[in-house]
Amino acid sequence: MESTNTNAISQLEQALLTILKKEYSFYQSLYVLLDKQSDILKYDKDENLLDLYAEIERCQRRIQESEAKVTTIRQKSPRLFKLAAVHPDVRKTINSIATLVKKNIKLVEDNREFLTNRHERIRVELGELKNSKKILQYMTSAEPPAQFVDSKK
Repeated sequence: MESTNTNAISQLEQALLTILKKEYSFYQSLYVLLDKQSDILKYDKDENLLDLYAEIERCQRRIQESEAKVTTIRQKSPRLFKLAAVHPDVRKTINSIATLVKKNIKLVEDNREFLTNRHERIRVELGELKNSKKILQYMTSAEPPAQFVDSKK
């Protein structure tokens, strides 16, 4: 019975490692994508922005799928999952993924801050343009309109 249990744990460890290595690769590619987004934001290449947002939405769905995979494995056999999760290779891979996730979150925060600042700058510029338009209208309407003299009055 002990041999069967050890074999089941080893199989679960391998299954977890396979999934986690795919996840690690995914988070590496997500980091590259977010970094690319950051460059596009900073260098005003807005024509590529829509494609990047679509790609990030796809990544969000992919994250949900991977969370569902791990949850399914954990729910299928919680005790074996706990035993397999403490395996050194599994822990190492999990720590690597956690580090990548932190880096990804930092990039997202930086991008959000950049976009917030950009949005505020554009809002201020639009306000200035509105004021300029009002000033131009005032200046153009400052000239007295031509008056016609009617001889009957």
